[in-house]
Amino acid sequence: MADAVTGQVDGWQRSALNQEVCAERTTPDRRIGEVLGRYRLTAIVGGGGMGRVYRAVRADAQFEKSVAVKLIHSPLASDDLQARFKAERQILATLEHPNIARLLDGGLTDDGLPYLVMEFVEGVLPADYCCQHGLGMRAKLALFQQICAAVHYAHQHMVIHRDLKPANILVTAGGEPKLLDFGIAKVLTPQTTYDPAITRMDNRLLTPRYASPEQIRGEAITTGSDVFALGVLGHELLTGASPYRYLTGHPLALLNEIC
Repeated sequence: MADAVTGQVDGWQRSALNQEVCAERTTPDRRIGEVLGRYRLTAIVGGGGMGRVYRAVRADAQFEKSVAVKLIHSPLASDDLQARFKAERQILATLEHPNIARLLDGGLTDDGLPYLVMEFVEGVLPADYCCQHGLGMRAKLALFQQICAAVHYAHQHMVIHRDLKPANILVTAGGEPKLLDFGIAKVLTPQTTYDPAITRMDNRLLTPRYASPEQIRGEAITTGSDVFALGVLGHELLTGASPYRYLTGHPLALLNEIC
């Protein structure tokens, strides 16, 4: 889920997912224990403006398997939100890459909400993985190359992610990065042009510190927007610091620096 500009100096290292999990777990969730298709929801693992992500297990006890189930918050979700959720499901159905979390299934809840069943990724943020394993420059570059390969694959399939950031990439214990969350991704067509509904700042459908200048300005988005975000990610991964000076103070200072 896209984040607002944060005033925390080390915010780029922190997973938006983990920050939101703490808030989500403080209140009971009526869906815990619910069975969707072949899977029973067991715990909340993340959430944001578009919906919640649950850990789930096979309900039929045929074999043990954990999955991630992404579900819209409420039946009152706007038509635009439901359309974007369904678009994410269709996009993921076209992507089969070892560094992109796989779509396994999908359907509708009893109250008519669409849900996605995804590969459950046990992992940490790229910077955390590098720190935990003491990776040198060559190893960091090899890890970053895998992330780039996943984005390149998506681009070959005419998909722009549009929200590349550390919180949307997890690295497994085996050192394999997995690209997550195509919730605001865009499928390129010959008619693809300006899309103000996605780039509007007041809708929080982008993460400013990883956004490209054209995203900030609300201009046409291309694969170059993802490449720009990869440049920011690569800088952080290799140097341990953001390329931007104005991460604190008034958000306009950061936006001006990006542009």
